[in-house]
Amino acid sequence: MATSSLAWGQSEQPWSLDRCIDHAIQYNLQVKRQELVLKSTGQDHRQSKLELLPNLNGMIEHQLGSGRVLDRGTYEWKNANVSQGDLGLQSDLTLFNGLQGLNSMKMNKATYQMSMEDLEAMVDNITIQVMTGYLDLLRNRELVDVAEKKVEVTRYQVERMERLVEVGNEPHGRLLEVNAQLSAAKLTYTQAANTRDISKLTLMHVMNITDEKGFDIEKPVLPDPSTVEIPELDSVFQYALANLPQIKSKEFGVEAMERYLAMQRGQRSPRFYARGLLYSNYSDGLVNPLDPDPNNPTLDYPINEQVTNNQYKQVSMGLSIPFFNRWQVQTSINKAKLDLQDAEYQYDDAVLVLQQTLQQYHTEAVAAGDNYNSALESVANSDEAFRFAEERFRVGTGTSLEMQEARNQLYESTSDMISSKYVLIFYSRILYFYMGRDILF
Repeated sequence: MATSSLAWGQSEQPWSLDRCIDHAIQYNLQVKRQELVLKSTGQDHRQSKLELLPNLNGMIEHQLGSGRVLDRGTYEWKNANVSQGDLGLQSDLTLFNGLQGLNSMKMNKATYQMSMEDLEAMVDNITIQVMTGYLDLLRNRELVDVAEKKVEVTRYQVERMERLVEVGNEPHGRLLEVNAQLSAAKLTYTQAANTRDISKLTLMHVMNITDEKGFDIEKPVLPDPSTVEIPELDSVFQYALANLPQIKSKEFGVEAMERYLAMQRGQRSPRFYARGLLYSNYSDGLVNPLDPDPNNPTLDYPINEQVTNNQYKQVSMGLSIPFFNRWQVQTSINKAKLDLQDAEYQYDDAVLVLQQTLQQYHTEAVAAGDNYNSALESVANSDEAFRFAEERFRVGTGTSLEMQEARNQLYESTSDMISSKYVLIFYSRILYFYMGRDILF
């Protein structure tokens, strides 16, 4: 049974994105099943080539009988006990049958190529899933850090308020307000930590790892979001249309059905074939032809001599013409046409899905870029507003509610900036990945 147990807890070193992708592909059971499909279609392709060669079959049969039998020496019927046998070789070769063999070979070749592209598409899909989970975990870890910072700032304000209440500079009610804000900050931190843990578990499941012990990812050096370039949509689509494995798979699917249709049409053709036969027999009732007195034989007649003397050789050619087969051929042709049309629909659907997906990715990337710039500005303004509110609160001219609002605004804008940063990096990387570029950082 294929598992990832070899990797469980074997190292506490942080996992890089490259290592996560390799592990996910190596231990993915769907990939292993698709590899079996690829091997199976490869065998079909190989066999379809061999079907063009002549066959060769041997036969040997020994008989023991008693009663009325045909004497193979005199060709007369008599009552006797007999021990005799037949042996031979036969070879058949189809010379022409409407190119069914050739079309079968090309159909199986296209099916094999389709299986290869399906395997590549599955690997690409796993790569994208791992990258999605990896970046999502990185994003949630940063959000936990922000929530933790919020708790620290609020706790500092609680401690300061406690001192002010003790010396009588602030009423006890304001301490209760700040304590409530600390509880809310702790709740936000707990929620962020839970989200981080869930995203970690999601990534591990994509990698087919179930033991959390010692699993952690490293933080790569991410590109500056302000320098991230979003490729042109049409360029991405044209490249993906020509090179993406899921599209090429559907192209080979159409080709396979075209060859299947040609193969069904070939059943209308006469079959022209050649056949070769080498045959012999032996019997304990045969008399040696060199015996001077066949009616009273005295010479032995060994089986090997019988086989040599009784050889029969034949070469023949024949023509089999289909006249009427209860409409089976036409029905097969009609169904093959429907299969071809369905394969063409599948190709058109794959192209449409690709176009819609890339449009969605491109739109998300552009929007994330705009959101990041806006969030960056919002963080700067919110930070200034928080510092101002904190100073007013410190000197007693501001309220805890104003402080809370400023702190929450800074937290929200920082979270938005982090989220938009990872969305921008993710979708831009995906677009470049569809253009054949490396997905790694």
